[in-house]
Amino acid sequence: MTARHLNMETSLGVFCGSHIPEHGANDINVKYWDITQSLELVNFPLALPGTKVYKAIQARKVAMHWLELAAHKSKIAMANGGAPECMLDEWVLTLADPNYKGRKEFSDTEMAMVLFSFLFASQDAMSSGLIYGFQHLADHPEVLAKVREEQDRVRQGNYVKPLNMDMMAQMTYLHAVVKESMRVKPPVLMVRLFSMPSLALVDTWVSLFASGSV
Repeated sequence: MTARHLNMETSLGVFCGSHIPEHGANDINVKYWDITQSLELVNFPLALPGTKVYKAIQARKVAMHWLELAAHKSKIAMANGGAPECMLDEWVLTLADPNYKGRKEFSDTEMAMVLFSFLFASQDAMSSGLIYGFQHLADHPEVLAKVREEQDRVRQGNYVKPLNMDMMAQMTYLHAVVKESMRVKPPVLMVRLFSMPSLALVDTWVSLFASGSV
């Protein structure tokens, strides 16, 4: 499985849960590459059959079909008292909350368009981040060994057990690895990085800056 496919599968799971069948998710996965190719700098500008723009439009139709179906199934599941399992379910529950003061009604197509925008926004940056992260782990096997040790300890050897926030909170080393990978190779270069907490510049750091080592 390529990093792009892994990312798409993960994104669809977060956004739509089980409301998209496995073959539907694979359909989106395969077709979505046509959308990416249509965004190249040099492309034939008209949507004629056989062009990349035409293929992208057909791919969008496929993705929208499955996303609309997911929205429809989510509404039914939540109306029947099902437990939320994805972002779509949480959205539907929020709309049904009597204390919610915003817009209450969204069609399946409108919800699918929002999900499609999220998918579009997540693909390139997330895929790049994954690839950089895997490469950094391959370059530093000692770091990979520590990540695996932490995963084995937190998951207690059960790697198919669903993750939850308590388990994620225990993966402090994995968090540090992800942050360091994104610091070294930011997947979106135009985003500025800020240090949120105040940092005390001890004499060692001052001398490093003065010498040009940092």
